[in-house]
Amino acid sequence: MEPSEEIRRVIDRWTRAIAEGDQECLARLSEHPGSLIVGTDPAEWWRGHETRAVWGRQIEELRGVFSVRADEIDAWEEGSVGWAAVKETIGVEGGTLEARATYVLRLEHGEWKVVQAHWSLPRAKVEAFGRSLTVTIEELEKVVRHEQPDLSETLDSEGTVTIVFTDIVESTVVLGRLGDHAWLDLLRRHNAIVEQTTAAHGGTVVETQGDGSMLAFPSARRAVGCAQAIQRAVGRAFADVSPPIAVRIGVHTGDALHEGDHFFGTTVHYAARVAGQALGGEVLVSNVVHDLVAGPGIDFHESREVELKGLNGLHRLYAVDLTQTDQPPVIEELHV
Repeated sequence: MEPSEEIRRVIDRWTRAIAEGDQECLARLSEHPGSLIVGTDPAEWWRGHETRAVWGRQIEELRGVFSVRADEIDAWEEGSVGWAAVKETIGVEGGTLEARATYVLRLEHGEWKVVQAHWSLPRAKVEAFGRSLTVTIEELEKVVRHEQPDLSETLDSEGTVTIVFTDIVESTVVLGRLGDHAWLDLLRRHNAIVEQTTAAHGGTVVETQGDGSMLAFPSARRAVGCAQAIQRAVGRAFADVSPPIAVRIGVHTGDALHEGDHFFGTTVHYAARVAGQALGGEVLVSNVVHDLVAGPGIDFHESREVELKGLNGLHRLYAVDLTQTDQPPVIEELHV
């Protein structure tokens, strides 16, 4: 898996064509019967031939009163499959709206074709649900840092702690599709998986806010093993859920500060930033964790250098190979 400049250019040109009301943009859609477009309106769930017919009509209806600009495009590819996420600004009759788009593409006769698109207009949680909710890993981090929980029981013999952040990717989209009651049931099942798996691997659930959790471990190997197990358990438990449930997980090990009567991990900020770089279904670890755990039972299938918000320079992160068979936690293992 690698960043794709080609897909970025494809999506940029396509967005421009949509902005100009050019019906040629419809040619970028795949004709596969499984292709899908999801929009903001509850009725916008189009498959196969519907994608061109209905969307083409919308383009005609909006010509002259609608414009769209791609402000940021994040594009990736692996083999014959690619995907992109776009932050957009939409103009409608003099006003502007923030919008988002995600695309899944595949190579068809040498051309990238869109097999799935999802467009949405973000709404604040307080507007949608009448209350404010934690919606990002950064917000969860702020809650944890403000409360400064006692991590003394999760320190290893050298005073270090391994922090794990997890959250459900695009949870707002899933909630909107499932509805409140089904989402709350899903969330309870998801949180139970996180809690039970963390306990089985000797860790502690420090904080849970919505669909995000912070976990702490005295062992980097146990932490990574737990992250692997969470991903597999979530995959099994929600295999039939549509839209799919994808969890991203970030792991980092570092020193813990002694503040008053409590030990609070200074690695929280770094771990949150690592998690923020993870993709759905991925376990991403810092260079420190990689060096501690690389060996039998834990493999890595790629690494990448990234910028981490609030931290200087480039940082190498490693994606854990999740294809190995589940292994039960080793009760008497040494802390690493």
